[in-house]
Amino acid sequence: MRISLLREFIILSKNLNFSKTAKQLYITQSALSKHISALEQEVGAPLLVRNNQSVELTAIGKLVLEEVIAVVNRYDEGVNRINLAIAGIEQELKIGYLDAHARVVLVSAIQHFESKFPQVNLKLVSYEYEVLSQHLKNEAVDIILTVDFDKNMESWCKFHPIYKDVLCVVVRPNHPLTKKQSIDLNDLNSERIILPNYEQFNAFAVFINEITERFSQNVSGFYQHVDSALLMIEAGQGVAIMPRMLEIRANKAVCFVPIKGEQYTFQFVAAWRKTDNNPLIKHFISLIPNK
Repeated sequence: MRISLLREFIILSKNLNFSKTAKQLYITQSALSKHISALEQEVGAPLLVRNNQSVELTAIGKLVLEEVIAVVNRYDEGVNRINLAIAGIEQELKIGYLDAHARVVLVSAIQHFESKFPQVNLKLVSYEYEVLSQHLKNEAVDIILTVDFDKNMESWCKFHPIYKDVLCVVVRPNHPLTKKQSIDLNDLNSERIILPNYEQFNAFAVFINEITERFSQNVSGFYQHVDSALLMIEAGQGVAIMPRMLEIRANKAVCFVPIKGEQYTFQFVAAWRKTDNNPLIKHFISLIPNK
């Protein structure tokens, strides 16, 4: 049996509509009918019951569908392994990631990837934001999972969006701002603000400094590490602006309140070098669930 026929049968079994399936496959309806008839002849039994109103799988059709899906999956996995072997690719994929942001998507992607490519060694390294892009540029890792504040990466990276996050004002639980569902930046006029240190946070620090420039007289200090910022907030030294996903690293001594406005949302992305043609990269990225 030709794999192409099996794929057509799988799609038709999902749609249960010859016209819709033919359009999806970019073939004529009559060609699709001939292909399915040829498959039925090979099987030796009707797979579908067809009339003017509906299309249904026969009992044999349901059994064949189950087996066909397994056959096509095994075929695709085999082709992937062969292509990797032909390309002579080193059987290792190195992934750098932001721990708090990536945790919600990494586990599922790793499990699915290892089931498809058990021969590939996945190397996972958690980094702070400020060094992720440099490790990618230096080829210490093949993929990074990061936030998209650094627009300079667009010149040398490809991106795959994973989910949206939003910037929040981080305050103590007894702060009046916790009573709001979302915060306008003007609400920070009288607040002491703790900012990220530029040397450690690079593009993120530039972005935060730009949106808080009007409050420059309110700056109470700078932090060099996320955990230090959370501690400073808990100690009452001020408030800070951070991605909501960092709430995972915090405790109940601080609260995250989102900032109003689409301009304060951003993407968590997978990024890889434009010059890197390792097909393992695209295989892994295709398995990352979108949130």
